[in-house]
Amino acid sequence: MILLVVSILQSTCISNTSISYPTPTTQVHVPLSYATTRIDAIIDYILALYLDEGIFYEWLEDTPPDLRIGSTPCIYDVYDAYRVLNMLDRTNVLDWTNCTKFLRSLVNIDPVSPSYYGLVNFSITAPPTVISCDVAIELFPELSLESLIFEQEIAEYIVQAQTPDGGFRLRPDNSDPPDMITTWSALRAMYTLNRLSDIDTSNAIDFIMSCYSADGGFSNVPYYDSNPDVVPLGLFCLEYLNRSDLVRVTKTTNYLLQYWDNNTGHVVDGTLVNTERFVWSLKTLGTLNQININKTLEWVLACQNTRNGLFLPIPNYDYDSERLEWCRAAVHILDLCDRMDLLEEPITLIEHPVYTTPQWYIDYINEHFGTQTNTGNGIYPVWPNIDIAALLINGLPFIGIASIISLPGVYIILSNRKKRNERKEQRERRQKTKGK
Repeated sequence: MILLVVSILQSTCISNTSISYPTPTTQVHVPLSYATTRIDAIIDYILALYLDEGIFYEWLEDTPPDLRIGSTPCIYDVYDAYRVLNMLDRTNVLDWTNCTKFLRSLVNIDPVSPSYYGLVNFSITAPPTVISCDVAIELFPELSLESLIFEQEIAEYIVQAQTPDGGFRLRPDNSDPPDMITTWSALRAMYTLNRLSDIDTSNAIDFIMSCYSADGGFSNVPYYDSNPDVVPLGLFCLEYLNRSDLVRVTKTTNYLLQYWDNNTGHVVDGTLVNTERFVWSLKTLGTLNQININKTLEWVLACQNTRNGLFLPIPNYDYDSERLEWCRAAVHILDLCDRMDLLEEPITLIEHPVYTTPQWYIDYINEHFGTQTNTGNGIYPVWPNIDIAALLINGLPFIGIASIISLPGVYIILSNRKKRNERKEQRERRQKTKGK
């Protein structure tokens, strides 16, 4: 679950969802070596993350949904898993009835709250955002919920979120500056709804170009350092606005290639997500032939561990770092490279994936609540809602916050600033050496 949503999005949403606090339990792993295929291992993993409440954990020791500690189910807790199964063409492995019930609970259809009417909440405790509405526009029709897409209300909400400089905020009523992540989401939503004419497209182009750096990269906000992970957003935004002619293909390709190790087939010091953004960018630019695709495919498959078929951020990394997001990025890379057939390869695993309630959560709940179980009925308990992750995040710059809570298909992982600066200094030293 995303623990930091409540603190970041700050406002109380309108929801009649009833929450029952879980009773902590512990599951036991039973090792049993078995043969399967890579794709079946992924499916087993996703099914192990599923909860009967109609949501999915993000990893095998994720925090259970519990309002007492700020762990609140959000729209991504369905969206991420669905996207993976959809790419695999395996959405039929699950009955999505409970998921649709959860998604329905996020839609504001109570006329008592006209300001949010027809909009989709980000979570059961967080209000609507441009991003949650965009996700709903894509996801709801896939699950036969198109009747819950209130196009007029969503379009008006997104129009109100556009700022004078052309970018978009997460919500119309917040004061954060616009960024590329939210702008991408807003443009994608309006493009899908065929409502681009409702926004100021000229100003939107100006905003995007203000994030398009001279070095060929894009920054998340105007005039900041460019970030290779933001490049696909810029490219997509210009594509939605029918201004791909503004892309400097060679310059942007060369900008990206400086972060690439062609011998190993991945982004230097990068994870599966960083590599996915890179491949996605080159695919969009039409320059995917600039890299050794076979090496990339080998590296991606090496990220799938042989313990229980989960994906790690890089090969042979700590097992505890497995996340559904790594799995999504890996499958997407294979899809972009037209090599989904590689997932049919056999693989021998030590054990089946099994969700385990994290021990820290069990200890914390026992310490503060004992054996108490409460029915929240959408109302916070008297005991204060403490969210350590959110407290840490609140101290980060808004760029980091925006990157964590949203991504086009999921979370953009910012590169380590120190390493980026070191590479920049190395390039400058090489240029000076050449000039002598």
